[in-house]
Amino acid sequence: MGTGEGENSTISLLGRTVPVQVLKPRIVLGLLLGGSLAGIWVANLAAPVLVRVFKWATLATLGVLVGGLYWRLALFDRSEFAEDDTYRAVTHRWQRIETIAVVGFVLSGLVHLGLGVRDGQFGTGRVALGIGIISGLVLWVGIRGIADGSLTRRAVSVRSTLLLASLVSLAGFAWLETGTTLVDWGVRLAHAGAFSLWFGGAIWHNFVVLPTVRSRPDAGEALKLQAHAFRRHLPVAISVVFVTGVYQTAGLIGLSAPALLASPIGHLVGIKLLVLAVLTAMVAASFKRNG
Repeated sequence: MGTGEGENSTISLLGRTVPVQVLKPRIVLGLLLGGSLAGIWVANLAAPVLVRVFKWATLATLGVLVGGLYWRLALFDRSEFAEDDTYRAVTHRWQRIETIAVVGFVLSGLVHLGLGVRDGQFGTGRVALGIGIISGLVLWVGIRGIADGSLTRRAVSVRSTLLLASLVSLAGFAWLETGTTLVDWGVRLAHAGAFSLWFGGAIWHNFVVLPTVRSRPDAGEALKLQAHAFRRHLPVAISVVFVTGVYQTAGLIGLSAPALLASPIGHLVGIKLLVLAVLTAMVAASFKRNG
């Protein structure tokens, strides 16, 4: 997930010649989307398709906010950019993504809540998710009213609160997915949190880092350092996703070969494992290539 990987090979795609280094981040993003959708399907096979779709949309938009805001607040260093115009270009790209993520989360989250309330379901998880939806919308409106420059610290403070609200929403979402014990909830939250960190980082890399480097090559070195800093998080994220995934699979159908091979859940778990294996191989290759 870094810039300037130094790969010059190309492949033919739909009649176009595409550099491998340009295609790889998109493959990662597509695999993360597919893996998350399979995960929601596994955890909610008894639910109607519409419920599963909106649950997945809620998780995906929360992932963009959690992972993207983490990058924006913890890894993004303004002092690394030689020109203010480059800094503004990066922040404007993120602001557009942030807007889409907040609006998508509010809409999908409200539908998700509404479908549950219609069925007579209400409780801690829905309260937490509802608080996150309201807080996220209010904070996003507040961010829009704060200009960069002398008020940057205030914007950072509001965005930090938005990240906290997103985490509260993620905790509520995880409780709605389990609602049994604190251990199950903690495992589901860790699984969703690790995915969110990875997915939000992939969104930032594809839609902030790469377009900025293409339009402003002078920003390449600064963004490359930040991408490398994010890449160091991935071994932990992959490990958490794998361990928590094994725990959840054991709770659903067990870990015996017949159970995994003979059930629809087992087939979906197999798809998730294949996706995780491919992603892990790509991350390992990236580490090896960049030392």
